[in-house]
Amino acid sequence: MSTKAELGALEASGLIQVAAVQPELEYLFRHALVQDAAYSSLLKQDRRSLHKLAAETLLSLYPERRRELAAVIAMHFEQAGDRGNAAEHLIVAGEHALERFAQREAVSFFARSAELLPVDDPRVDLRMRAAIGSAKAGWTFAGLSGATEQLERAVAIAGDRADRKLLGEAFFWIAFLRRMSGESPESSPQLKHAVEQAEAIGEELGDPSAHAIPKAFMGVGVMFNGELRQGAQLLSEALDELEGRADPLTTAVLSGFLAITYARLGEFADAERALSRADRYAAQGDEIARLDSLIARTAIHLESGDIDEGSALAAQCAETSEVLGAVSCAVAANVFLGQGRLIQEDALGAKGPLERGLELSLVTYMAPMRTLAKGMLGSVRARLGDKPAGDAGWNDALAAAHAGGDRFGEAVTLWGRARTHVRQSTPDWAAALTDLDAAVVLFEAMDARPSVARALRDRAQVLRALGHTSEGDDAERRSRELANQIGLKDFK
Repeated sequence: MSTKAELGALEASGLIQVAAVQPELEYLFRHALVQDAAYSSLLKQDRRSLHKLAAETLLSLYPERRRELAAVIAMHFEQAGDRGNAAEHLIVAGEHALERFAQREAVSFFARSAELLPVDDPRVDLRMRAAIGSAKAGWTFAGLSGATEQLERAVAIAGDRADRKLLGEAFFWIAFLRRMSGESPESSPQLKHAVEQAEAIGEELGDPSAHAIPKAFMGVGVMFNGELRQGAQLLSEALDELEGRADPLTTAVLSGFLAITYARLGEFADAERALSRADRYAAQGDEIARLDSLIARTAIHLESGDIDEGSALAAQCAETSEVLGAVSCAVAANVFLGQGRLIQEDALGAKGPLERGLELSLVTYMAPMRTLAKGMLGSVRARLGDKPAGDAGWNDALAAAHAGGDRFGEAVTLWGRARTHVRQSTPDWAAALTDLDAAVVLFEAMDARPSVARALRDRAQVLRALGHTSEGDDAERRSRELANQIGLKDFK
């Protein structure tokens, strides 16, 4: 009896049914129990042989669909006991999922491939591809430390045997993840080494944008630590060199950072231009890339004084982050939401988002956002009547800011503490002035003009309360001049 006749008999008996006619004829068992029974009737060795035959047949018949069918091929090789081939095709499946922006699916493929790949497998490039894929697919929701460790382990195993382009890409992602966790080249030998290696390999391979990589990481670092003007220059130059050469996700994320930097400087037209580039590249990416752009938009709203719009967008981003499981995005969205509600004098409404942002920042190791969350939570708890918890939060945030050289986080914490001193039932005007004086000095040194204008406005109120009317009037005049110059909406 021919194969066609046998399939017809099985279909007539009700055991199988046609699943698809195009592009190829496919059958399914009518019930999973029938499939299990048929499968169990085979000897273990026969099952393995048939799985191997199935994998090899798919590869032979459909070479042009190898990437599309990689997950099924990998399953057959795994069931056949061929761990090495299963791992290879899981990596292909993960890379195919990344191309379709199916991040979670990609992460599961890469993770399983790493488990299956034998320790002594000589194909070091496979291990490197799995580690790079895991970093690309999972850094926004799976945390930073695990992906970093996997990359560094793959690099150590590969040594000089790895493909140079893959090795350069691995060092790029090590540097990116370590920088995002709050490390700097000055404090982290591992980060410094990764940046240097990524640049050196890029130049060796003739990549004209190789020297833009360390420039981009330096820009992100100094921006988060408060060197806003330098950060904007480095990021802008790096993006000009990387545009069209880096992957869309990287370009979109870095453009979003640049938009936030310009917003903190009060240069909102430049912020909009940077965000337009982020939007353009995010449109070529996945939902998380687009979410990153919306979070940058939130920062622009808050810095420009459009607090209601910024808070509403932050709430939307926080909810979307949870749905997507994008942990890194959820940290920033919740911190910005807490910031917006605190500005709106809604301490109770700020508490939940800030606690969530702080909780998730401990998973992702996003140090700058963690410092901001701690400082603002100090203000929230003090305003809700728990002064000891408020003091603890402020002190923790200031210690973290000093340890990491985070002047922006320090200034925001001091400013928030000053505003809380003023809002006590018995205001502590002297303590508020001390904090405001320090915050204004820091903000002015950073050229964070929106924050300078607002801190000066608060300082004017405190000075008048202390009887220093002339100084208060001068602070108010400077505040309004600066606000008008950069167009802050909350001063109108």
